[in-house]
Amino acid sequence: MKKNLSSSFSAVANQQAATALLTATIAFLVRNKVSKKRILDSARQQLGAQKVAERVNQYRRLVRTYEDMGTVMSTWFSLPRFLDRESRPLPLTSAHGPQSIPSLVRYSNVKISPALAVDLMRRSPSVRIDAFGKFVAAKRVFVLPDFEVPRAALVIERYLDTLRKNSSAHRNSTTPLLERNCHVPEIDLKRIAPILRDIKGRGTAFMDSVDGDIEAHRNRRSRKKGRVGELGVLVFAWTRPTEIRRSKIKSRN
Repeated sequence: MKKNLSSSFSAVANQQAATALLTATIAFLVRNKVSKKRILDSARQQLGAQKVAERVNQYRRLVRTYEDMGTVMSTWFSLPRFLDRESRPLPLTSAHGPQSIPSLVRYSNVKISPALAVDLMRRSPSVRIDAFGKFVAAKRVFVLPDFEVPRAALVIERYLDTLRKNSSAHRNSTTPLLERNCHVPEIDLKRIAPILRDIKGRGTAFMDSVDGDIEAHRNRRSRKKGRVGELGVLVFAWTRPTEIRRSKIKSRN
C-alpha cells in the first residue's frame, strides 16, 4: 500500500512539475518577445521527431562564441602582460600590437577571430571605449544586451544534464556532480540587501578562483588525445515574492 502511495505521489509530482517547468519556460520566452507561433513550431518539431539538429548546432556555435568571449575577458583580467602595476587590465587597441585585442585573443587560445571579438566588445557593457579610442575592461564577466534567451538555454540545458548524470551516479554508486540549493521560503525581501552583497562578494571570489583553476587545464592543442569534454560551474542567486504574500496583497486590494 505504501509503495502504491509513494508511486502515486511521485507520478503526480512529476506531472505537476512538468506543467510548472513548461509554464515558466513559455512565460520567459514570451516576455523576451519570442512569438507563440515560434514556440509551438519548436514543440511540434521536437514531438514530431523532425530534424532540428542543425538548428541546435547553430545555437551551440553561437553560445561557444559567447563563452569564448568570457575566456577572453578572464585572460584580460589575469594574464600579467595585459595588467598594469596594480594588476588592473590595461586599455587595449583594436590594431595589432602587444597590448591589443588581437594579441589578447591569441593568448586566450580561443577560436573566435579578433575582428569578431572587437565587434562583440563594442556591443557589450563589459567593455567601454575611452576618449583615445582604446578598449577598457569594465567587468570581468562578459555580457551582451538582449541575450537572455540563449543564456537561459545554456543554463537549463546543462542543469538538466547534471540532474541526469547525478541520477545515474546515485544508481551506480559513483561520485555525483555538485548540485546544491540553499533556500529559505519566508524572508523579508526589504531587508536582504546586506545578504545579497555578501553572496555576490563571496560568490565572485569563488568563481574567479574556479575560473583560474579550470582555465589552467584548458587543452592548448585542438587535437590532443584522450577524452575531451567541458567542465564548468554555474552559480546564481534568486529572490521572488511568495504565493502567500501575493494572495494577501490581492485580498487587501
